[in-house]
Amino acid sequence: MSRKSGSNLLKNSVLSFLLNVSSTAIGFFAIPITLKIMGIELYGSFIFMQSVAMIAFTLVTVQYWQGLLVELPGKISSVAVLKREIGRSLLFELAGMATAFLAVLALMVPALHISQVSGFGPLDAVFIVLSMLLPSLGSLVAFYRLTNKYQVLLMAGVSANLLRLVMLYGAAHWSPTPSSVIVCYALPELCRLTYLGLLIYRKPAGPVEPADAPLDQRAVLSTGKWSTLLAVADLPVAYIDKVLVGVALSPEALGVYNILKRLYAIISMATAPVYTNSIPEFSHKLNVGDRAGAFALWRKTILILLPVATLIGLTAFLCRPIWVPIIYRGLAQYDLELFIMMLTAVIGGSFITTHAFYWALGKKKETSVVTVCSNLLYMAELLLLSHYFGITGAISAFLLHVSLVVVIKVILVLKEKAVK
Repeated sequence: MSRKSGSNLLKNSVLSFLLNVSSTAIGFFAIPITLKIMGIELYGSFIFMQSVAMIAFTLVTVQYWQGLLVELPGKISSVAVLKREIGRSLLFELAGMATAFLAVLALMVPALHISQVSGFGPLDAVFIVLSMLLPSLGSLVAFYRLTNKYQVLLMAGVSANLLRLVMLYGAAHWSPTPSSVIVCYALPELCRLTYLGLLIYRKPAGPVEPADAPLDQRAVLSTGKWSTLLAVADLPVAYIDKVLVGVALSPEALGVYNILKRLYAIISMATAPVYTNSIPEFSHKLNVGDRAGAFALWRKTILILLPVATLIGLTAFLCRPIWVPIIYRGLAQYDLELFIMMLTAVIGGSFITTHAFYWALGKKKETSVVTVCSNLLYMAELLLLSHYFGITGAISAFLLHVSLVVVIKVILVLKEKAVK
């Protein structure tokens, strides 16, 4: 698992970018089919149930694989050790998935009469939970990231996305029901994870290079626990806000809100791979003592991402008459909300590696404090602004949140540099 610093970061980021582009391009056509079959209100209910499932999964699962991404680079080079640790991480995730699955079904199935989920039956609820939890398993993906086999992730991801699109087209022609759509989202993810798992364990594990030091299990678990706490603290931004919008406004409003947040993710696709791949690169430099190189790499990523994110966000907004009718014609009445979301994506995407770098610096407690405090503030802003301004207020609260976190993290990183 040797590394070549910046060149690996660039290569792996390009491969991850291609995966995100394929996912976005396919999703661009998948959303209209989904909306055509489900309708905007039932689509909002679908998102509502997915969000509840992810909240439960995050609360009960230890992200051991996140600890591997931080602790292994530059320290362990044995594939045998890595496979063993990935297996341990997968057990954590499967246990969490089973617990979350049972908890969500126990809560949601009896509540299928409420307006947020009334359009689904018990079997639909099962597949909705699977459609959300399967893509969230990160252990198998971590193996390929740590061994620089991003081309495998690209192939598996593109294949799963294509399969989903083909299934959706088939459902639209032969079985245009919400249940069919739900299966179309769950089954390709199951195929993807099965393929990744079989590819890892089909051959006996063998060391590529001798491990230079015993793996510190406690350090890995500690980092994994902090990652879990961080994920829990980040739930308000990732999923709780959708639940609140669905309850405070309506499933239809949640459908529109989720489409806008999906557009945020689409604009961020150009910068997200750099964030994902920068975590092991930052950790590697810091682990081998190249602190100055780590700060230089951080600055370089910002200078690259700022113009890229700005260009993509501006182009997307100006070209909205072209693509809005393709995705959902109802978005034409949300120009202001769309502009706010594009601005949010530019700010968040340009400084996305700041979060990865601050985490790699070992600032786990500080990161958690910032996340918890800013997210609590975000929840208050969301409830207040959405109450008075509806979806516009909810999107504005998201802009305020992203901007505040970026400013705080940049200040803290610069302070850390000055101290050292």
